[in-house]
Amino acid sequence: MIDIHSHIMPEIDDGARSLEEALEMASIAAADGIEQMVSTPHMFNGISNDPEPAEILDRVGRLQEAIGDKLKILPGNEVHISREIVDHAKNNRVMKINQRNYMLVEFPQLSIPFRADDLLWRLREAGVHPILAHPERNAEIQRRPAIVAEMIERGVFVQVTAMSVTGEFGQAARACAETLLKHNCVHILATDTHRPARRAPILSKGRDAAAVIVGAARARRLVFDNPLAVISGELILSEPPLPFDSPRPSLLSRLFG
Repeated sequence: MIDIHSHIMPEIDDGARSLEEALEMASIAAADGIEQMVSTPHMFNGISNDPEPAEILDRVGRLQEAIGDKLKILPGNEVHISREIVDHAKNNRVMKINQRNYMLVEFPQLSIPFRADDLLWRLREAGVHPILAHPERNAEIQRRPAIVAEMIERGVFVQVTAMSVTGEFGQAARACAETLLKHNCVHILATDTHRPARRAPILSKGRDAAAVIVGAARARRLVFDNPLAVISGELILSEPPLPFDSPRPSLLSRLFG
């Protein structure tokens, strides 16, 4: 398996607090069957002391040296959506996944930002494939998951957290994740791991839970084929979203429809 979303890099964000924790996370991931893991520290576009791509590459190299050959670490960022996101992408101020053409983009927890569609579309125009991180944990999307299908139709790819599929992020996230899976609105499962015990780097449980919903072959694509395309800079091949239930027709349409 390949994990494209993790916070294994120590002492840089709210993920691993020390090299020792990062090494423990690497051992857990390798034992679970993860062979490659993208380190995606948070990037807040100037709101905090964001690491420059050169620093991320240096830290990935040092972490890889400490881990050895049990797990391959690749560079990336989890980029919080903002007005500056397109300029930062164009000017290489953020780390695209494995320095290719995909970028992990995060929404706020409660809402979809104003003009998010426009920003994601402008990333596409700049040659960047946006991957929306864990939409099933967004309160607005939980209320109306069909929003995700609309984004996919505009060229956005979707990453769901493995722990959401297994129910470890609560019932609302689980129900939304299942709905997105059933409607072909998930391209990738990832761990979004933060610590060895809390939000551990376990991907197999999410894969197996997804297999119950979409079958083993499609679940494998979510944890291997599609992540491999991402780290290689190749296009993800996917089926279009299935239609969501139409809203109930109005009284007038029922009378004169």
